[in-house]
Amino acid sequence: MKQSKYNFFFQVNETEYIAFNALKNGLAIIDGNIVAKVKGLEPGQAFEAGDQLSTELRKGGFVCEDEFDEYGLLLIRRSMQQYSSGNLSMVIAPTLACNLSCKYCFEKKSDHKGIMDEKVMEGIISFTKRYIDSGIKKIDVTWFGGEPLLVPGVIERLSEKLISLCEENKVNYSSYIITNGTMLSPEIAGNLKKWKVRGAQITIDGDEAVHNQRRPFKNGQGSFDQIIKNVESTAGVLAISIRVNVDNTNMNKALVFFDDLKRKEWFKDHIDTISLHYGYVRNYTDSCRCSKEEILKPGDFWHNELELHRFLSKNNRGFNLYPVLPYGCTATSINAYVVGPEGELYKCWNNLGEFENIVGSIFKPIELNSRYIMYLTENFERDSDCKECKFLPICMGGCADIRVKAKLNNNDSRDCAGWKYYIEDALKEFYLEKIKKD
Repeated sequence: MKQSKYNFFFQVNETEYIAFNALKNGLAIIDGNIVAKVKGLEPGQAFEAGDQLSTELRKGGFVCEDEFDEYGLLLIRRSMQQYSSGNLSMVIAPTLACNLSCKYCFEKKSDHKGIMDEKVMEGIISFTKRYIDSGIKKIDVTWFGGEPLLVPGVIERLSEKLISLCEENKVNYSSYIITNGTMLSPEIAGNLKKWKVRGAQITIDGDEAVHNQRRPFKNGQGSFDQIIKNVESTAGVLAISIRVNVDNTNMNKALVFFDDLKRKEWFKDHIDTISLHYGYVRNYTDSCRCSKEEILKPGDFWHNELELHRFLSKNNRGFNLYPVLPYGCTATSINAYVVGPEGELYKCWNNLGEFENIVGSIFKPIELNSRYIMYLTENFERDSDCKECKFLPICMGGCADIRVKAKLNNNDSRDCAGWKYYIEDALKEFYLEKIKKD
């Protein structure tokens, strides 16, 4: 037997430790003597800790057979995620036009602000039908932009066509929308629900003054009041995720905003269908107008996220600070695409509107061109530090887009997961919450 390379041990009192295994996502509270035995286990030795305890520690991944290839399991997981043929995922941007002028927007400001036409919509249906004919059983759509609710008619027509196609072929269909919230209304929310949109993400960057400075309308007027009004009137119709994009200019106001929000009667009435989270503002593209001084360092962002989860826990909003094994994204999955308004295909949301990053078209058979291959192959296998990192199973090398662009521009390619910065604090608080509930 041998101990796992991916073990973490954190002392919680004089005799007990939290044991966490990142590979199997195993958690245990064990005696310090057992920790010493696990740490001292050498390949070829028998692990002597009693049959039941030995079985549980093997189940949790803390000890394993000498010949078990832990890194090999990670390679298999990555391949299964990347090359799964059962699902088709599409991020669809019916327009790149937007009515806001957010300073940190990563999309290129160009004259290409057209609306998706009937030809492109029919092309998406034909594109989807080819995948259904190949055997997929599930289709996920995310409506994106620009601002997708500037063109609700496109969402309506394309949703109805996709839903009908899936029903005819007994394929599971679901969708989601990312919107700035300025165009949302009870009527539109009801229509979105009819079109099988299960929820909406809406960004509000703090209180009125902070938000209006960061996310004004194109004419310079503030958008805060309109968005809050729309969220209040639609919270009972759609599940809503409120996102606060944070940097050094608004980080200290984010929790104050959430604290004010939880006192609102409409928020209390719909507390079970409203979630809160942070977004990490970074210079994903040259279009972002944020300075380097404004962007939070990774450690600072992740420690602030931990504070958010503490806040949510204290306010009975759940406590989800437990590692979840990552399963890739649009960029790293072979059956996942970002679809632009002219039917052009990208591999990452950050590339929308960047025509040099187009990897194909809905009107042509998919070809694995150089940029497509780069996104599917630029991963932790090419990074010697990642391969040796204990956090690898709950990080899997970070953002593929950051890696690809770092390779092209010769920049730092590492995008470590938040667990690197707060796993001990998170697991200790998770443990205390469990004790309190039990």
